[in-house]
Amino acid sequence: MTACATPPIARLPKAGAETSCITPIEQRDIVVGVSFSGGGSRAAVFGAGGLEALGRLPAPNGGSVLEQVGYLSSVSGGGLPAAYYALHKPPRTTPVLGPDGKMTPVYEAFFAETRSKVAQDFQGAVIRRQLTSFRFILDSASMATSMREVIEEMLLGPGTFADLGARERNGDSPRVMINSTLFNDGRRFLWTTLPPDTTQYDFIADLDVSLANRGITRTYPEVMKKRWESLLPVSPLELQIDPCPLKVAMALTASASFPPLVGPITFTVGDDLDYWHTGDGGLYENLGLESMMFAFLKQLQDGKAHRGLILAFNSAYPFSVGFKELRQRSQPWSLFNYDFSRIPSIMEERATAYWSLFYRSMQVEGLFPDDATLRIVFLNHENARWEDDLSDLPEACKSERPALVDPEDVQQRIAALPTKFDIPSECDRELLRVAAAKVVAQNRKAIEDFLGGRRPSPEAGR
Repeated sequence: MTACATPPIARLPKAGAETSCITPIEQRDIVVGVSFSGGGSRAAVFGAGGLEALGRLPAPNGGSVLEQVGYLSSVSGGGLPAAYYALHKPPRTTPVLGPDGKMTPVYEAFFAETRSKVAQDFQGAVIRRQLTSFRFILDSASMATSMREVIEEMLLGPGTFADLGARERNGDSPRVMINSTLFNDGRRFLWTTLPPDTTQYDFIADLDVSLANRGITRTYPEVMKKRWESLLPVSPLELQIDPCPLKVAMALTASASFPPLVGPITFTVGDDLDYWHTGDGGLYENLGLESMMFAFLKQLQDGKAHRGLILAFNSAYPFSVGFKELRQRSQPWSLFNYDFSRIPSIMEERATAYWSLFYRSMQVEGLFPDDATLRIVFLNHENARWEDDLSDLPEACKSERPALVDPEDVQQRIAALPTKFDIPSECDRELLRVAAAKVVAQNRKAIEDFLGGRRPSPEAGR
């Protein structure tokens, strides 16, 4: 009983004079990143399909669009394909596309393996690990331990941030940002090998320049500056953590833990007696987009890049999911007869709506760069367009009962997939994979125009 009641505390290594896996960013003309939203296995399968679709997309200047991706940022389930890709993708010397424009056999095999890996039943494996390890099934801390073990054994292997940093330095992997939330102060915590200043974009400085260009002088209240600082991500080095020996599976678990069911991860640093608690990145911002945007704005601000493109794979619940059912519901609410994830999903969608409004308003005001300089292309799973006769329906779905009869049926089915770490239906897995390929194809012109230096049309990629 004592073992069940005592939460496991991780003692993380303290950073010394040097941390070998922390490497500065390279100066580039164009920076390209991919972000992956949270959403359990729904996000994992959709994100894996998105990477594969980008791999099949030729870049205007040769090679594959995927080969130009220099950054990956993820939340929760979106971290499964991001981390697996970063740790296990073929080296940079292996081309994604052959001379005929088709994906090379090495990458075909890699993405087939990726699809299989990220679609496993992680949820069932965690529960089985709890039972076979004699861990209390309702203990959220030990559930986090089981999840870390399962992710390491079934997906990532023993890879550390030192391993990841070595691949990043060799050009074999994009730079990775795994997003979680610090419960101590509510700030974003990044598990990464990037230097601490990478995401420290100075919004106030750009605001001063924007106002000065219009002949406006203004004094800001101190609370405004503090509010902005609270939005900036915290890196391991800022907490004096040496991330190099840490396993990537631990970071992924922290990002995916959802209290009170799983986690948070509780840790101390070195011999310190201060405790830090970090959990689901989606509690802060579920797109995995904000930290990457800050990193790109910082590079533009410092003159280390001239243009930036972010491809945002978003498989979060839309507001409308469950609308018809709830309108007809008369039963009382309880933990046992309704999916409580509806509540944080609404919070996430509202946060996303306000974030988008803020970003677009700053563009209109001329503070943030326009779409020709910093472009965000949203690739939403429910926005995939299907043929009216459903001739493009995956083979695994053609025998489904009840049958899918029109495109709206398909879109609703994809949007309503629950946030779990398991997708047992082959039809659902294939729908997500095909949807990812479709939204990439639908936004192909916007991607090609930006990479080719052509000014995007006002409506492209909205």
